[in-house]
Amino acid sequence: MLPQHLPHPGTSCLRPCGIRRRIQRRLLKVGALLLLTPVVTPLMLAFLPWEVQLQFAAPWTLQQQHPTITSVGHMRCKQQMPFGCASQPSLLGKTLGAATIGVASLAVAAVALASKGRPRLDYPPPPVAALAWPRWLSWYWVVRRKLFGGAEAVALDPSLPTSVRWELIQARRELRGRADGAPRSFRRMLREISDTLEEVPALLVTVSVLTGDLLRKPRVPLGQFRKLGQAQALLFTAGQLHLGILEGGEGNMRLLGGDFLYAEGQWMLAELGNLPTIKTISAMIRDISDGASSGGSAAGSSAESYVGLVGPKAALFAAFLKVGTYFASVTSGAAWIAGAPPATVAAMRQYGSDLGCALKLAQYKEDAASQDCALWLARSAQAALLPFSASTSAAAALRGMTRLAYRVERSCAKTLDGLLKQSSTANYKGLSFGEFEELRLSLDEQYVYPDGDEGEAPPVSGLGFSRNVDADGELERLIATGLGSGPVPGAKAVPAPKWPEEGPKAALEGSLVCIGKELMKVNKILNSTPFAENAESELVRKAIGRLFGSGGKRLRPALVLLIARALGAPDASLERVTGLAASIEVLHSASLVHDDILDGADKRRGEETTHIEHGERAATLVGDFLFGTASCLVADLGNLPTVLLISKVVADFGRGELAQSAVRFEAIDYSLEDYLAKSFYKTASLLAAACHAAAVLSGVPPCSQKAQSCYRFGAYVGLAFQVVDDVLDFTSTEEELGKPALADLKEGNLGAPVLYAAQKQALGTDAREELLSILERRLSGNSDLDRVRDLVNEAGGVDRAKQLARRFIDLAATELSVLPSSGAREGLRIFAEFVVARTY
Repeated sequence: MLPQHLPHPGTSCLRPCGIRRRIQRRLLKVGALLLLTPVVTPLMLAFLPWEVQLQFAAPWTLQQQHPTITSVGHMRCKQQMPFGCASQPSLLGKTLGAATIGVASLAVAAVALASKGRPRLDYPPPPVAALAWPRWLSWYWVVRRKLFGGAEAVALDPSLPTSVRWELIQARRELRGRADGAPRSFRRMLREISDTLEEVPALLVTVSVLTGDLLRKPRVPLGQFRKLGQAQALLFTAGQLHLGILEGGEGNMRLLGGDFLYAEGQWMLAELGNLPTIKTISAMIRDISDGASSGGSAAGSSAESYVGLVGPKAALFAAFLKVGTYFASVTSGAAWIAGAPPATVAAMRQYGSDLGCALKLAQYKEDAASQDCALWLARSAQAALLPFSASTSAAAALRGMTRLAYRVERSCAKTLDGLLKQSSTANYKGLSFGEFEELRLSLDEQYVYPDGDEGEAPPVSGLGFSRNVDADGELERLIATGLGSGPVPGAKAVPAPKWPEEGPKAALEGSLVCIGKELMKVNKILNSTPFAENAESELVRKAIGRLFGSGGKRLRPALVLLIARALGAPDASLERVTGLAASIEVLHSASLVHDDILDGADKRRGEETTHIEHGERAATLVGDFLFGTASCLVADLGNLPTVLLISKVVADFGRGELAQSAVRFEAIDYSLEDYLAKSFYKTASLLAAACHAAAVLSGVPPCSQKAQSCYRFGAYVGLAFQVVDDVLDFTSTEEELGKPALADLKEGNLGAPVLYAAQKQALGTDAREELLSILERRLSGNSDLDRVRDLVNEAGGVDRAKQLARRFIDLAATELSVLPSSGAREGLRIFAEFVVARTY
């Protein structure tokens, strides 16, 4: 139900001031004015036309009672233009209207008298891009530059509650801390984001904290709501980087920066531990990538998405996908975190959606239709808040949220009022209440978000669940164990298999018989790609169908299912593990799409890569769609430890990509430890988390010895997998690999064979200097590639890399001893041996 009255948010938070005598004097003046009401009312009835009286009615109330009257018609009535107005009322209606106007006028006069001599917070309309707060009113505008440096610290705006301002300052500090931990090439970008905290990213943090302040229970800190806003701000910035790939000219840098911010945002969400929020934002990422692709609702540029050009429905959908969905997700997410009931979550989602769409459409200053639609959305956002009656502690938050929407409304109303005076918009009628409601309902029907089932969240710890000093130390110990020398204790506890005459591939296929039924289900999901059937963009559907139709080794889903079967998972758990296996392959495919762009790869599995066929921007969005889809599939499993494990993988992907881009053709300051850490982030982390998650879904406690052994098994196998990939880059043909031989070396991604050859004792002084010189000039000579291959073979780099892979497999075998003897455990042993025996 829409509101019957919209309170003025600018004066509701003012406190009375002045001495008692002054107050009494003003009250006497107000009383005297009230006595004149019987005289004033007949005079207004006699001399004021109805069109002028109409401007005093609340627009929302008037248009709800008269759905055919538009905002534009109401404004023209305010200009004493009899266009779109209601018919002449009866004498009783005129009397009641005049009486209402008289009382309203006296109330305004009383407020004016009572507020004389004290400051008002009734600001002039600020620019739409800075609607959160007027900077010129912020306190300490000189001091804040000295305190914080660089851009203005807008968090000090006095119109926001003190608790919210403090959380914004904390958000800025934390974002700047993340910038300090990022690679050098991205530090400046992240610092600029944290310094400015303006426009949409700042509003996301602000709205999240305000919503949390409104709905939180007593003594619940605001930190988690701040982190939600920070995560959403990072995801918004990542999306803007990816969407701007065509315009920027630096596609790889935008892709890397976007992936890094996306990974950081995903990890922050996972740490909050709220499944409905994770589901909502995962669906948001999926829908944005789909809608921004060719054929989607937001495929056009921002300049091509205003109402006057594409119509109200198309413009509203585009505004929602570009901005509105971020606000809808952050407000509903904050409501879920606060433990609000479903009705409150729905109201918060409407507020966020309407506010975000209004902010986007309000940017089209020259289009009256866009301003009219934004005006409706701003009023609707205020209407969503009226059912709330905040307590004393939350009243400031409610006023702050109302004020945000009110400022958008006022800015749009002023802009629209000016546009209506121009001859070009003389015949524009605007949206009626009924038309706007129909638009908003169609938006709600198109984008459906998950319910509020949260699941359980047991305490977890370990390398798969953490990103801290302890986790980094655990990874260093794992890598050091792999680089050690001497025999591996317990490697023969689960003996290696003997290959049949048909070879390792036949042995692996035979070991998968115990999971044949489940593997068929996974292949059916991936081959039919049901998650892409509802995609709006035809390009997305085509690209994903082609990507999964090409097949692939599908080793990762098989590994997940073998772990579950070896642990004796019941049939009900195997159903969930099957969904996990499919999501792991989707996540892997997403990383391949982005990797191919960064590496400049032309072929994958013998076919053209996605970015060669559709372009870099389209391929980037396809990868984002797959990342969002994989996150949705994992969140739908309803298990928070699993969500945390997979989110850690996404965060590791971002770190691995940046680490790889920073050390291209680097052989001196790039050690084997650095190489293995990068390999863990890009390859082994996914296998480790997949094995650990399979154990958790099979009923194994997340921090038990069995679960940790499954994680280490996947990590060791993943590291061996990457080392063997680097070996095959030197030893296999293009037909075997499905891509050109030495492709990684050409791109400057130095693997284990080259790093072993670059060590001081591996080659003579002259040969080593020649190798380093060739790498320094980035293989620019005609015969440089062949010469590097010869030097690597001379140094025995390939053989030493094979020995390293062999040691990782032996270490993986020791972790299988905690599993009961079974055909599935034997299958895991065969799987590990196949990794080092494969030729493709």
